[in-house]
Amino acid sequence: MSFVWRRFGVVVILFCLGIWGCGYPEVSPTSYELSKALYSACNRRSDEHLSRVIELVDSTQAAGEISDRESKWLRAIVDQARAGDWEAATVEARQIMEDQVDR
Repeated sequence: MSFVWRRFGVVVILFCLGIWGCGYPEVSPTSYELSKALYSACNRRSDEHLSRVIELVDSTQAAGEISDRESKWLRAIVDQARAGDWEAATVEARQIMEDQVDR
């Protein structure tokens, strides 16, 4: 998939989330902390930090601290960043955190 289509897809998703206000549902405290680490890694554009976050996602999922659904969301953001779309990945990681504020 080309960069333009990936970016278009992200824009459409963000637009839909804004219109319908669905965003991310409530996540576990561990997933919230992982989203903070992921946000930091994406903001720094650090492949090294992304690798550490994915290790933590693996270990916390295996320990039952985060759900499969939460793991899938975090992995999708890591995949975005690894594909070079750091901005969209940063926005998505922040969105997880912002959607938890009023819960």
